[in-house]
Amino acid sequence: MKRLLLLSGPMASGKTSVSAALQEQYGFVPISSGSFLREQLAARNELVNRHQLQELGDALDRSTDFSWLIESVARPAIVARPHAESWLLDAVRKPRQVELFRLRFADAVKHVHIIASESVLRARYAERAAVNLAQYHTSVLHPNEQVARSLAAIADIILDTEDLTPLEVAVQILNLWEK
Repeated sequence: MKRLLLLSGPMASGKTSVSAALQEQYGFVPISSGSFLREQLAARNELVNRHQLQELGDALDRSTDFSWLIESVARPAIVARPHAESWLLDAVRKPRQVELFRLRFADAVKHVHIIASESVLRARYAERAAVNLAQYHTSVLHPNEQVARSLAAIADIILDTEDLTPLEVAVQILNLWEK
């Protein structure tokens, strides 16, 4: 493995669009924590919604000292594709998760925090889901989302998706490994 990118940022900040640009243009292989959590909820016959995903992620953080993201999600994906050089984890949510990835994968890891203004975040959220903004506000107030928003403080770089296209963000991310 040459690169392992950890993406963080608020809901609707552009993580998915940036991820798509990195996959399409630069061959990054995605690691999806959301897919893992959805599978876990489905296997338990539990409702699959944002709140349940947040709660399950928090429970796994507590029960594994935050290591589930590496041991149950990232490591199996990486082992399954040993020749892949560039990986991206779609969403880290806690400082300890970032810390453990840096300890485990050292210089291969870069952490990028994606941002946009609150008004843009609300508008993007409303565009992609036919829901009322009360759901957005409820999700934003969840402690998991609040902590995820604070990860800018420990990121290698913060990129604003209001100012940059997903492809421009991808280019800046690649430059992190060139330094």
